[in-house]
Amino acid sequence: MSDTHCDVAVLGGGPAGAGVALALRAQTRLSVTLVERTTHDAPRIGETLPPDARLPLARLGVWGGFLRDGHLPSRGTASCWGSATVGYHDTLMSPFGSAWHLDRSRFDASLCAQVAERGGSVRTGTTVEGCEALGPEGFRLRLSHPVEGPTTLWVRFVVDATGWKAAFATSQGARRQVVDRCFALYGDFRLRQGAAFSTQALVESRPEGWWYSALLPGGRVVVGLMGDGESLRGVRGQETWLSLLARTTATRERLEACDFSGEPPRAVPAAVACLDRVHAEHWLAVGDAACAFDSLSSQGISKALGSALLAAESLEQHLRGRADALGAYAARVRQGFVEHLRTRDHYYREERRWPDAPFWRNRRKALASGALAA
Repeated sequence: MSDTHCDVAVLGGGPAGAGVALALRAQTRLSVTLVERTTHDAPRIGETLPPDARLPLARLGVWGGFLRDGHLPSRGTASCWGSATVGYHDTLMSPFGSAWHLDRSRFDASLCAQVAERGGSVRTGTTVEGCEALGPEGFRLRLSHPVEGPTTLWVRFVVDATGWKAAFATSQGARRQVVDRCFALYGDFRLRQGAAFSTQALVESRPEGWWYSALLPGGRVVVGLMGDGESLRGVRGQETWLSLLARTTATRERLEACDFSGEPPRAVPAAVACLDRVHAEHWLAVGDAACAFDSLSSQGISKALGSALLAAESLEQHLRGRADALGAYAARVRQGFVEHLRTRDHYYREERRWPDAPFWRNRRKALASGALAA
C-alpha cells in the first residue's frame, strides 16, 4: 500500500468538487487531490445550465473550454404550471446569452481534466474505504482502485462534494435535515433524423407530480417524472411510466417527433435537504452535500459552481488563519438555502388544480411545516 500527501482532498468529481479544485489551484499554492468514484462514463442526471452560469465558469477559467465541448444552446424554458396553457421564459434578451443543455458526462469529465491540467491530482474510479481523524494534522484516507489497488492519502483538509448523500460529512457526525423527499423516474427518447424539436426545456405539472423534458446534444431527449413515494407507488416499470406519460398534453405532443429507447426508467432520489452543520475544523461540505435544492429550480449545477467558488475562498482564508472564515461560509450556505425555500414555496403554491392528489397534498404539507425557514 502506497502513501501520498496533499493539502486538500476533494471527494467527488461533479461540478461542485471540480469547481473547488479548480479554484484552489488557480488562487493558491495548495496541493489538491480530487477523488471521484466513477470514470464519468455512466449517464448523469442534471442537464440544464441557466445563462448566468457563464459567470462562475468564467471565474473558474473554463468558459472557453465549455464552449468547445459542443453543448446545446437553449432558448430557455416552457411550462404548464398552474394552468393548461404553455408559458414561456425566453433567454433571447438575457445579458449572459443562451441557456445550455449539457452532455453531463462530458461536462463533468472536462472539468476534472482541467483540474489535472492545472497541477491537481485526479483519481477517477477510486473509492474512499475508510477515514481516520488525526486531530490538528487532518485525516488519513484509505482509498481503493480496481487496478492500482489500495493507497493511503494523508490530508490537511477534506472537502465533501459527494452529492446529496454527504458521505464524508455524515461520517463525521453531521446530520441531513430533510425538508421534502421526492424521487424522479427518468427515461430516454431519441429524436428522429430530420425532425424538429424545441431547444426549450419543458415542465408540465400533472396530478402525479411534474414532468420534465429536454433535448440534449446528439439528439437524445431526456424525460423525467418527479413524484414521491405515495404519488408514484407502483410506478416503477416501463408500462406504467409510459401510460402516465401518454396522459400529458404538451410533453406528449413534443415527443411525437421521437422514439422511446426501450430502456426502463431510472429512479433518482431528489430530496430537498441541508446539513445541520456544513463544516468542522478540518472539513467542509459543498454543493448538494451541503444543501440540495428542489429540481424544479434547475439551479443544481449553477448553484454547485457558485458554492465551489465560495468554499474555495473560505477554505483559503481558513488555512491562512482567519478564525471566522468557515463560520461565515456556513452562514452564507444557510442563507441561500432559506431563500431557496421561500422561492420554492411561492412556485408550489401556484399549482392549485389537484389539491387532493397525493403529490400536491404532500407538497402543501411540506410547505406548511415551515421547516428551516426561520
